[in-house]
Amino acid sequence: MVIKIDRYSKTPIYIQISNHISQLIAERRLPPGSKLPDTRKLSNSLGVSRNTVVYAYTELESKGLIFSHVGKGTFVQKYLPESVSRKKPEKKISMGYDGLFATAWERSYTNILSNIEHLWEWQKDPGTISLASDLPDPEYFPFEEFRDCLQSAMRRFGFDLLTAGHPKGFQQLLEYLPIFLAKRNVSCESNELMIVNGVQQALSIIGKLFVDPGDTVIVENLTYPGALQIFRSLQANCVGIPLDGEGLNIDILESVLKRRKAKLLYTIPTYQNPTSTVLSLERRKQLVEICRKHQVVIVEDDYAYELNLNGKEILPLKAWDECDGTIYMGSLSNILFPGIRLSWILAPPLILDKLALIKQTSDLYTNRILQGALLEFYRKGYLEKHIKKKRLIYRKRRDTMLGAMEKYFPEEAIWQKTKGGLFQWVDIQNNPDIDSIFIKTKEHGVLFAPDSLFLVEEWKRRGIRLSFSNETEERIYKGISIIGRVLKDVITKKN
Repeated sequence: MVIKIDRYSKTPIYIQISNHISQLIAERRLPPGSKLPDTRKLSNSLGVSRNTVVYAYTELESKGLIFSHVGKGTFVQKYLPESVSRKKPEKKISMGYDGLFATAWERSYTNILSNIEHLWEWQKDPGTISLASDLPDPEYFPFEEFRDCLQSAMRRFGFDLLTAGHPKGFQQLLEYLPIFLAKRNVSCESNELMIVNGVQQALSIIGKLFVDPGDTVIVENLTYPGALQIFRSLQANCVGIPLDGEGLNIDILESVLKRRKAKLLYTIPTYQNPTSTVLSLERRKQLVEICRKHQVVIVEDDYAYELNLNGKEILPLKAWDECDGTIYMGSLSNILFPGIRLSWILAPPLILDKLALIKQTSDLYTNRILQGALLEFYRKGYLEKHIKKKRLIYRKRRDTMLGAMEKYFPEEAIWQKTKGGLFQWVDIQNNPDIDSIFIKTKEHGVLFAPDSLFLVEEWKRRGIRLSFSNETEERIYKGISIIGRVLKDVITKKN
């Protein structure tokens, strides 16, 4: 009797043996009345303990498939249970999934998800220098501090963290967040806030509340791919507005809004992803006023507010909005560690109540233990200390990247020094094939994020996003030197 055992499977070995023999009996390859090998012989042949085979035989006996006779051995039952006796070998027919996928999947996810998934896989190679990653460096995770906060939260809040919670979040954290946001000149009450599992969930429930198929959603023409996935899955028409050195082009935005009605404008005004541009103060005020005039809801993603590297903090759009026309989102995943997946939404109570109802359709409430620990992280002053440390590290890495770019990049590469965030954007003139450049640098063990990942509508501007968040200064310098050589080679051949 040949039985294949998967020793890496989560299924216990005795169950694997039992299942295999059950299949042989059902297919009549072990006919009724036939004798099974004794436990010692079978255990030796399979390389398992005798007890493992005994457990397997006991499992089969409990199902009425075999019986044991003292002194004679173990046999297949002569009269099998009806469910088995009528069972015939089945010809397995593979499920044909082609044609069953929703059109929203084909329209919205396939290209973006495929490209992102490939990046994730390629980054796993420890020899690869990834200047594509938007994740923080795990070496600097505040592990001990957060463990202290987990223990402190359990002592302080006890069983309250282990019970079912409200979809809007842990009340004590909601009551603390207005104090935290006041430092950004954002005034709010706890009933205007909701804790969610990351910005991605925030965007999803906001989109479900506002967007119908065919609606127009305004975005920056290079933007966060996760937002594009969500809006396109809702069958929205995403219209991209170009960016320049001061951020979103306000004149073009107003021209678009005069010609077509839009419901939402999704924007990352501070350290924009992927370009790292910062919307100027004048344009921030103009943007709030234009959207108020055209009755367009602003969805502000302030994912990197704390990561200013030039010492000057910039007030969010929400601080200039006096008419409740901005839904404000923030996250600490990029500051602390992505595994906590805790973000918040700030919106008028009427809107927030509706968002909470939508949240419950997929997620009743957000992890209360993590919320309690995050509150302790705030209270103990760990966050402020960690942010200062993070800024110092990122400033050094950014400056190393810029120094290497000055040395190795060709004159066709144009950039503005990033003032904060996780990335440095580089425009490449003369319309080169960015994807072919990516392939060549990948062959040399270096990754960057090509503009195609973020592009909403085709335009003449071509570029690459370089991340300094996840690699050491030495590896950043080496990676930039390789990208620079490839850029020069490609551009020289094109000319």
